[in-house]
Amino acid sequence: MLNFHRLLDYIFKKRLSFSIFVRIWLIFSLITFLSSGLALYYIQKTLRPSAKRVVEDSLVDTSRLLAVLVANDVANLQKDKLNQYLTTKLAHAFTDPNEPLWYHQKQKSTYHLYITNDVGVVIYDSREQSVGADFSRWNDVYLTLQGKYGARSTDIDGHSVMYVASPIMAKGELIGVLSVGKPTQTLIPYIDKNADEIIKILLTIMGVTLAIATLMAWWLRHSIDSVNRYTKGLAKTTPPHFYLGRELNELMVSIHTMKNIIENKAYVSEYVHTLTHELKSPLTAIRASAEILTNDLTDGEREQFTTLILAQTDKLTDLVDKLLALAKLEQPNFKLSLQKIAIDEVIQTCLNQQSAYIKQLNKNIHINASGIKIVADEFWLTQALQNIIDNALYYGKDLIHINISQTDKNVIINISNDSDVLDDFVIERAFERYFSVGNGTQKSTGLGLTLVKQVIELHGGVVSMGQGDKDGRHMVSVVVSLPY
Repeated sequence: MLNFHRLLDYIFKKRLSFSIFVRIWLIFSLITFLSSGLALYYIQKTLRPSAKRVVEDSLVDTSRLLAVLVANDVANLQKDKLNQYLTTKLAHAFTDPNEPLWYHQKQKSTYHLYITNDVGVVIYDSREQSVGADFSRWNDVYLTLQGKYGARSTDIDGHSVMYVASPIMAKGELIGVLSVGKPTQTLIPYIDKNADEIIKILLTIMGVTLAIATLMAWWLRHSIDSVNRYTKGLAKTTPPHFYLGRELNELMVSIHTMKNIIENKAYVSEYVHTLTHELKSPLTAIRASAEILTNDLTDGEREQFTTLILAQTDKLTDLVDKLLALAKLEQPNFKLSLQKIAIDEVIQTCLNQQSAYIKQLNKNIHINASGIKIVADEFWLTQALQNIIDNALYYGKDLIHINISQTDKNVIINISNDSDVLDDFVIERAFERYFSVGNGTQKSTGLGLTLVKQVIELHGGVVSMGQGDKDGRHMVSVVVSLPY
């Protein structure tokens, strides 16, 4: 096979690359043409011999029947009167009746009938050409006189004529031989007609086969294209299913399993690397503070370093919690538990969880009651909105607006807070993992908005950040758009 490929490359002066559609279609076409050609060849090869065998069989029956019918005439009539008598008796059978006998080609009988006596001399000839001739050496007569099956094929006027002979018996003795001949030329119209019908059938079969081959090649190419598209977008698409394609489905399962294994390995590797990096700073701060606490310190200094340890511990806890949540969300087999929920109730749950913090910071919350319900996962949507509200509380000054509205297809949740003007790069990178902008306390883990983005996209929605002035205040907004 490798040498064949090299031969093709040498002939075409380049490496050929046929599509699977062309290759399958060419193979099916080649098989179809070869099988049809062989079938036609063997049909043509066997059609004429088969037709001759059928004619020979009919000649055997005809000669035997006529031999019995003329036996009395041959036995009782004088030889000089026999030819005239049989000519008169059989005249109608061997003359043109001026009307078709059978089928459109046949106008008269094409049989050639002659009778010889017991020594092979012709005593009757339907063509009136050989009466008195010695046919004792012709195979049909000679073999019949020997008590064997007599038949021969003779070329007359450029056409082959088949003869079959039967003995004429009278009182248990052989008194003559009756031979019946038929030109094989008369079979040609029927053979040609049958050959034409066979060719039509073969052409029809070839056309249907090529059409089926084209359809099958297209189907297989389409299936392979689906596999190709899936492998190009493994993280974005679900594995396609192929009806009547078990091997392709097994291939897709293998690719999907391999994808999950690779993704999980890469995911774990990335998490270990980033987690190690993110844990270094708070652990270093905790260790340094703990070492300082072993020295003689004033009560104020001891309280300062204790507070720092507690803050860094809270940050570590928050970091681990969010990483675990993201890890669960990003699993390939993760599925949301969807149900109909009220947006107002979800928002109120988030605010209730932070009620003490809101009171401590003396924040003003403005929220409109919408009465809108959507189909979503209540737990994860609550987690996402909680992170947006926490960010608004953390970075805002004293005012938070929560506005819920709807369009023809989406529910819009706009959570904004009065804040300082942010740089453009902050808006662009806000949803990146571990990206954060501190306000002096360095409390943020940089994972909250990443989790928000994951949850909203799993719901088929989008989330964005923007900023602008409203009622004389600069506002930073996080806008969530969810489908009904």
